[in-house]
Parts: sequence; structure tokens; C-alpha cells
Amino acid sequence: MEPSSYPAPVKRKSSSRYLLPIFLVALALFVFFIIIIVLLGALMSSARGRVALLDVQGVIYDARQIIEELHFYEGNPAVRAIVIRIDTPGGSAAASQELFYEIYQIRKKRAKPVIASMGNVAASGGYYIACGAEEIYANPATLTGSIGVIMNFTNWEQLVDKIGIRFETVKSGQFKDIGSPNRPMTDNEKELLQSVIDDVYGQFTDDVYQSRRKGLERAFHALYPEEDDSSTTDGLRQFMAGFTDGRIFSGRQAYEYGFVDHLGNLDDALQRAGRLAGIKGRPRILQKKKPMKFFGLTQSRIDYILRSLSPDYPSLEYRYIPRNSP
Repeated sequence: MEPSSYPAPVKRKSSSRYLLPIFLVALALFVFFIIIIVLLGALMSSARGRVALLDVQGVIYDARQIIEELHFYEGNPAVRAIVIRIDTPGGSAAASQELFYEIYQIRKKRAKPVIASMGNVAASGGYYIACGAEEIYANPATLTGSIGVIMNFTNWEQLVDKIGIRFETVKSGQFKDIGSPNRPMTDNEKELLQSVIDDVYGQFTDDVYQSRRKGLERAFHALYPEEDDSSTTDGLRQFMAGFTDGRIFSGRQAYEYGFVDHLGNLDDALQRAGRLAGIKGRPRILQKKKPMKFFGLTQSRIDYILRSLSPDYPSLEYRYIPRNSP
């Protein structure tokens, strides 16, 4: 018989060709179950609710980034309450007003409880920001108060005379170069600036009075128990005016005078926010991670120095200024 008449050998299919598809299917199922577990965990966490923690630190000259973060927490359904951690001597009057307004709007809409927690310093504009919250916590040793307005100008006249430089100015009106560092300020200029400062100061104290009225009434009754209710309303602004002359006070004094609601630390404020939001047990904290950059850490200080030295940076400020500040 010819070799070609023999039947061809049967080729056996190798089982190894099925290993890769099986492995891929198993991997897909594993990933699918992991995703399900993560989603269930996220849903459970969302149902439980979180308290967002927003930091306000350093001298304030631009509130945009903080307001953007505040709006993010306001619109996040997993966030049930917000705690504003304040550690700032204040800064720009306009920026402080912006933050106060945005926080107060959340409070007014009753969208979510907002609690302020004061750190080392929450003075002037820092206190203004805290007034936007429903309740204010302060450590007994927190430095706060300094309710007032300030505007700084630098006078280089004597230095320029020594160097031998003379400046000539052409202007459209007597106040156009107000605050010039090359000459003394006139009485009319001082009077004009004082009127502006008085107006902005009135805005500050009006907002403090409206937002802190209950606390001030509590303190008024505690300090003057003999006064009846009818005289309390009339005397409340006068009572507050005794503490809004730029003086600073400790957190414990601020509680005694009615400018804060509770004495406690950050954890106390977080627990209180959780309770107001109806969260059972210890609330989970949500906080955005911020990159630690040297320039970012010193930016507020650089802004402060520039605004102190340069005539191009005059600004109204709600800011506490220690005596040894540059």
C-alpha cells in the first residue's frame, strides 16, 4: 500500500489556547466586583454624610479660590455641613466682605449648617468672615476682635530729599494723587480718607450687629441683668460699640462679650456641625488637599510687603497689625 493511502494523523487541540480568554474573563469579573464594592462604599458614605473642612489662613487679599472651594462643598450632596477653620489677622476689606457674604448666604438659605472655628488668630477681617457662620467656636486663648478699618501709606519724602530726587505731578484734581509717598498728606486729604474709612467701618459693624445679635443679647443680659427687654434693644448697639474700637480680646473674653457662641477647639466645631446636620456618630471629614509649595506658603507675606511699601497698592483693610509688623 502506498504511503499516501494511510490516514493522516489527527491533530489534538492544545488546551493552552483557552487559558488567556479564561484569564481575561476572570480579571474582568474581579474588576467588576471591586467597582461594585467601591460604589457601594461611596453610597453608604454619602448616605451617612460628611462634614467639609475649609481652611482660611494667612493675610487675605484674594477670596476667589476660597469661594470656589466653598461653592464646591455647598453643591456636593455628600457634604451635610461645613466648618470654616479661620487662622488669619484679616486683610483686604473687600475680600473679607466677599467671604462673609458667601458664607452668610449658605446660612440664610439654610442649605447646610456652617460653623466657624477660630485658630490662633481670627481678628478684624478674620472675625468678619466668622460672623457669616451660624455659630462661632473659639479657643479660650484665640486672639480675636480688632473690629475696625485701617489704611496705610508710606512717606518717602525725607529719603528722596537725601538722595536728591524730585518728583513732579500733574493732576486733574486736588485729590488725584492722594496718599502720594513724596509729600505730606493735607488736612483735606485726611478728612476725605477718614470719611471713606468711617463708611466701610459702618458696613463692618452693621454686619457684625445683624449676624451676632443673639450672642450680644445674651452677653448684655449676663453683664446687665437689671436692664429690662425694652432697653436691651436700644442699648445693644451702644453695648457693642464699646468693643468695636479696634481693640483685641481673647476667645474667652469674646464669649463673655457675646462675639462668639462657644469655647472649644476644631474637633468640637466638627462634632457640632455633624449634630446640626443630623449625622449620627463621629462625622467623616472631607477636605481638599493643597500642594505644599514654598511660593504658595509665602505669597500672602509677599503681597503684604508689596502693599506696605509700594504707592501702587493702597487698600482698605480689615486687619489686625501687631506693633512689630513691617
